[in-house]
This record gives sequence, structure tokens and C-alpha cells, in this order.
Amino acid sequence: MEYKELLKTFGPAWIVMIADVDVASIIEGLQSGIAWGYRMIFIMLILTIPLFFIQDAAGTLGTISGMGLGEAIRKKFGKKQAIIASIPMTITDFLEYVVEYAGIGIGLQLLGIPLIIGLIIIFIFHIAVATSKRYRHAEMFLIPISFILVVATIWIATMFPINSKELLFYGLNPIQPYNNKNYNFLLAASIGAVIMPWMLFFHSGADSRKKIKTENLKYERLETFIGALVSEILMVITVIVGYNLAKIDPNINSDGIINPYTFEKILTSFNTNLLYLLGIGFIASGFLALVVISMASAWGALEALNINKHKWYIIIYSLESLPAILIVLISKNLIYLMLELMVIYTIIVAPPLYYLGRLISDEKIMKGKPIKGVRLKVYWVLSAMVVIGGFIGFISLL
Repeated sequence: MEYKELLKTFGPAWIVMIADVDVASIIEGLQSGIAWGYRMIFIMLILTIPLFFIQDAAGTLGTISGMGLGEAIRKKFGKKQAIIASIPMTITDFLEYVVEYAGIGIGLQLLGIPLIIGLIIIFIFHIAVATSKRYRHAEMFLIPISFILVVATIWIATMFPINSKELLFYGLNPIQPYNNKNYNFLLAASIGAVIMPWMLFFHSGADSRKKIKTENLKYERLETFIGALVSEILMVITVIVGYNLAKIDPNINSDGIINPYTFEKILTSFNTNLLYLLGIGFIASGFLALVVISMASAWGALEALNINKHKWYIIIYSLESLPAILIVLISKNLIYLMLELMVIYTIIVAPPLYYLGRLISDEKIMKGKPIKGVRLKVYWVLSAMVVIGGFIGFISLL
């Protein structure tokens, strides 16, 4: 009977974890593989630990308190601090929309679909799913898309060989070039690709809206762990693909960053099946992230302002999405923007991490079941490591 309980809770944790493997994260993984071979694999596997513990805290807050992170911050700290925690995320999420629509554009081109027509269709579906009045309705679309992304990514992995020697001596080796500025930049981008502000708002908000019962928290926690592990395995696959692309054409790593023209040339040289898989993968990852980020952004902002009118959700989604589509249509290269955004996220995530830690340890907010002891200390240590890693990467930008 336990599998039935697992199915009741299944959704929020899995969706947010797979949405974490968005277009920007895929580009970061490819860039890491192109520039450093298998070396970033060790970091990505280790990042499963903070990803699980931090997202588990967000899910626990939503389940026990019955509130999303934005609402819980407002209840405990007031509207002003809730806005401080959510607005920076909302602003940077606009850049995420640009990134996701850019990735979807790449996918549409690989499938031979006219860009403007494809983006309009994606926009309509994006708004329709994100503005579903019931969270469960959105979940019905998001779960199948998440599985499409997983299957497409694993299928792509079968088309590239794994260098066992490189994996053993470099990929699983804790000794890495941590004193290298370029490596630290990508290390920080890897951290930013794992823990993003919108993930905390979505996970807590989705759990509260799905009304997951406290007694089912262990199943939700198992789902979070499985999702964290799968998402990082998918990221490892992107590194392996990047490593193989660099061997095909060294010019892909122009000036230390992916050359989009060489990247496109290499992709179009592959067989049709791979092109279709890559196209489907980019569209699935971009669309899944678009919807999840949209919901998290609106939940965070509107919960902070104590606004619960459905029309405002539609307004926010539309105002952020339409300009993003226009930027994609006129822009030539968004690769570096994607990587910088990942680094910046590790700084922006600091306030939400602080508030989340305060909330999960609060007796009143957590209805007498706060997180405390070793588990709470682990949360604070891992959160600090995420932010410190971001500062190191930020310094490398200067």
C-alpha cells in the first residue's frame, strides 16, 4: 500500500528537481565538459547533497505549515521583508525566461519548425498551463514533460562513448584545479544551476497547494532524494556530451565560451535521430522550467503582497514572457548570459535561504514540528557553502 501513498504525494519535488535541468543548466554542463572534460562531474555529484537537504527543507515547510515560502515570510517577518526576499528573484526570473525561450528556439530550429510560429505556440501553452486555477491541473502537464526530458537525455547519452579512464581519474577525483579562475567560474555556475531561488518558492508553494499531509512527508522526502539524484545524473550526462563535442571540433570552445556557430555546425553534422532528440530535449527542458519558474515567481511576489486574484497571475506571466520572446528573436548569442546568470543566482539565493532556515526552525510556523538539531545545522552549513561558492565565482567575473 505504500506505493499508493507515494503516488498521492508525487509531483512537486520531482517536477522542481527535473525543471532544475533547464536550458541554462544544460548549457553550463556542456560548457564544463567542453572546457574541462570530466573534471566537473565530481562537483555535480557532490552537489546532490545540498540540493537534497535544501529542497527537502522547502518541501517540509510547505507540507507542515501549509504555506508557500512567500506567504510564510510575510506571516512571520511582515510584508516588507517578504517583498525583499521575492522581488530580486522575480526580476532575475525575467532573464531566465529569456534563457528558456532561447533554448526552446534552439530546439525548434533543430526540429525544422519556424521560430516565430513555434515560440507563439509555446507562449500560448506556457500561459495556459501556468495560469491553471488548480495546481493539480498544471501538474498533469508537467509530469509527462519531465519524463520526456529524462528519457530524451538518457537516450542522447547512449549515442556518446564514456571514457572510463577519464571518468575514474578526473571525473570522480576530489582533487580539482580549484585555484584556476576559469574553473571556479564554472564551479560557481554549477552551484547556481543546482540551487535557484525559484526552486524554493515553487517546492514549498506546490506542496502547500497540493495539501500534502504531514504523515506523508517521508514519501515526499524520498521523492526529493530521487529527484535530486536523477537531476544530477542528467547534468553529468551533459558534461559527457560536452566532452565529446570538444573532441569533434576544438573550435567549439572559442575564447573560453561555447561558440554558438560552431556548436550549431557540429549538431547539424549528426544523424537525424540525435537532432530530433536534442530538439525535443531543449524544448521539454525550456517549457518545464518556464512554467515552474513562472508559478514560483508569481507565488513568491503575490504571496508577499497578499494578493490572491487570478488575473494578477496572468498579468505577471504575460508581462515577463512577451519581452523575453522579443529578445530571443533579435539576439544572436545568449550563451555567456546564461552562465553569468547561474553565478548571480548563488548570490540572489542568499536571502531566501536565510528566511527558509529561520522559518523551518520556528515552532509556530511549523505547528510544533520544527526542524532542529543536526538536521538544522546541516542546512545552515550547506546553505553557507552555496553562497560562498557563489561569491568565489562572482569574484572570478571581476
